Amino acid sequence: MQDGYVPGATVASRAATIAADFAAIDLVRSSNMKAVLFNLGANDSYALPAEATWKANLATILDAMNAQWPAAKVYVMRPWTRAHPAECNTMATWTNAVLVARAAWASVGPDERVYLENGDDGVTYTYDGVHPTAAGYVLTAAQWKTALGY
Repeated sequence: MQDGYVPGATVASRAATIAADFAAIDLVRSSNMKAVLFNLGANDSYALPAEATWKANLATILDAMNAQWPAAKVYVMRPWTRAHPAECNTMATWTNAVLVARAAWASVGPDERVYLENGDDGVTYTYDGVHPTAAGYVLTAAQWKTALGY
């Protein structure tokens, strides 16, 4: 794991490894964490699991983040993929439901369904309907900055 990126990861696969992932983090470096930026779910859009399973896995990840960095606010991106917009809408609804019980320390972050999709099915800001172009990454950074109040 480098900076939390694992190709092909799903909410279920990361929930299964969250304890090991955190064990590998340098806690001295991360002890003053103010915000945790979470973006996962695009791969789930290809084959949505059962709602209760997906929500439980997301809750596991978010609760582990809160336990690891109790002073940090956790922000959750709503993912988008060109091929599965309805599934992404479903996950956004599920995400909102999971966040309700965690509102004191977690909230929604940017929404790829809006800014990455961009009204043109992702043509401007993705090279394949999933992965951002260079301009898409610049826009993603700007979206995170806005979510963080900068």
